[in-house]
Amino acid sequence: MSLLVFGHKNPDTDSICSSLVMTNLKKELGIDAKACCLGELRKEALFVLDRFGVEAPELISSVGSDDKCCLVDHNEFGQSVDGLEDATIVEIVDHHKLGGMTTSAPLDMTLKTVGCTNTILFGMYKQNNVEITKAMAGLMLSAILSDTLIFRSPTTTQADIDAGKALAEIAGVDCEEYGMEMFKAGTSLDGYTVEEIVNMDFKPFEMGSKKIGIGQVMTLDIDSVMEKKDDFLNYINSTDYDMLLLAVTDIIKEGSYLIYKSPDEVISNAFNVEASQGVFVEGLVSRKKQLVPNLTPEVEKC
Repeated sequence: MSLLVFGHKNPDTDSICSSLVMTNLKKELGIDAKACCLGELRKEALFVLDRFGVEAPELISSVGSDDKCCLVDHNEFGQSVDGLEDATIVEIVDHHKLGGMTTSAPLDMTLKTVGCTNTILFGMYKQNNVEITKAMAGLMLSAILSDTLIFRSPTTTQADIDAGKALAEIAGVDCEEYGMEMFKAGTSLDGYTVEEIVNMDFKPFEMGSKKIGIGQVMTLDIDSVMEKKDDFLNYINSTDYDMLLLAVTDIIKEGSYLIYKSPDEVISNAFNVEASQGVFVEGLVSRKKQLVPNLTPEVEKC
């Protein structure tokens, strides 16, 4: 039976590319593996796969006790496939905080404080002397540029930059030009409903005793979102989360507009702004390094 390799639910470009890149690495090392995904691909990921001629991972909705799984770009049951608690997790490769996951058997884990899972995978290819083809380089680079906002995000490390530059040479592209082309293709929100946009890149968290949801959408067309601010707010308030925050990230201005279900004082204290629906927070672009760490202590006070 194949090793199932997959990223988190509501998969972003890093999650999709990680599953494909890790699967290719396993196969090169003689391990039968299959790339999977836990949700429909977004426009950005579709653009990347089309650009480098790679087939999409297989969509799965659950796993069972007979399945062996390799997790990439996440390490929390709440963000992963249904039934994972009964399956065997053999490996995790991730760049996020530990999410309280426990296993019944030992496993391999590679967790690093870098801006993208594919930066870790780049190192794993090098360590195992596995050739990085143009297609694999394109996937890795795309994920790194996406997660680091073309190296503008505070999550960016020198390892991300070094990997990105090396991969760009193999892929035959310029990081800045290709990155903007990818973002333009992927950030159009035409045709999406309010609910789809909120859940496009959405993750649940437990902060203290509160159930928190954080969604993030990156776009070059902020006006199209803000014109529907009331519709977004109506949907957000209808959810069963104690608090829910949607960060609408402006790639050019390098900050985010916040639409939220939360006491104003939590938003004000967490982000040092005068809270209001749609408030812009300069420099706020990372859920992992800014949104979650800033919100957590304020939510726990409630």
